[in-house]
Amino acid sequence: MHRADPGVVLNASQPLRRIAAGTTVLALSAVWLGSSAASAAQPKPSSVTTADEVAALQAHVLADEEARIAALEKADRAYRPIHLSSRDTASRVVSSPPATASKPPVKKQPPTTTKQPKQPSVAPPSGAAGTVVSWALGQVGKPYRYAASGPNAFDCSGLVMAAYARVGVKLPHQSEQIAARGRKVPSGQWRAGDVIHMPGHVAIYIGNGKMVEAANPQAGVRVAPVRGGTAYRFL
Repeated sequence: MHRADPGVVLNASQPLRRIAAGTTVLALSAVWLGSSAASAAQPKPSSVTTADEVAALQAHVLADEEARIAALEKADRAYRPIHLSSRDTASRVVSSPPATASKPPVKKQPPTTTKQPKQPSVAPPSGAAGTVVSWALGQVGKPYRYAASGPNAFDCSGLVMAAYARVGVKLPHQSEQIAARGRKVPSGQWRAGDVIHMPGHVAIYIGNGKMVEAANPQAGVRVAPVRGGTAYRFL
């Protein structure tokens, strides 16, 4: 077998080494200087360069550019979790205001006062009529309740019936029936203790144009001005 001369082998590999070195320089230029620098460093093909060689050179440059972009993206992804996350965490900690315990507003309670019923300025008469008037005035301020006749609540006829029961006069628990049992008193001759009848309502006259009545659920037992009606006497 014929062995090739070592000098021949070395001389044959020198063009390949020069081509490889040129390719390495061209790739480094593309990575660090960008596509424009790579284009400037690229040797212009001579008129004798074939179309296949031009296409191969362009594909090589494009591959180097894609590799450079991929390296930059990889470095950017590696940078974000380390630096950006710590910066965002610090920003959130600084921007969060310190929590302060808020005290509920203290509501001032109004002073409690016991409402006293207004006492009439009319002096009760003496005798049985005085007993009726005094007892009825003692119920002022109690609530109204339909069909009630005491001791804690009254309706209109229940108040009159209970007041007259104090002096032994028994009256029915119905306003129209109460009026039917009394003696009608002419206008101008009314006396304290007379029963004033209005349609569906009765009250006890106490003098000076006033009467005591179990008015309604809103007003309860009260002293009020006379609103008309007819007086009936039972004593």
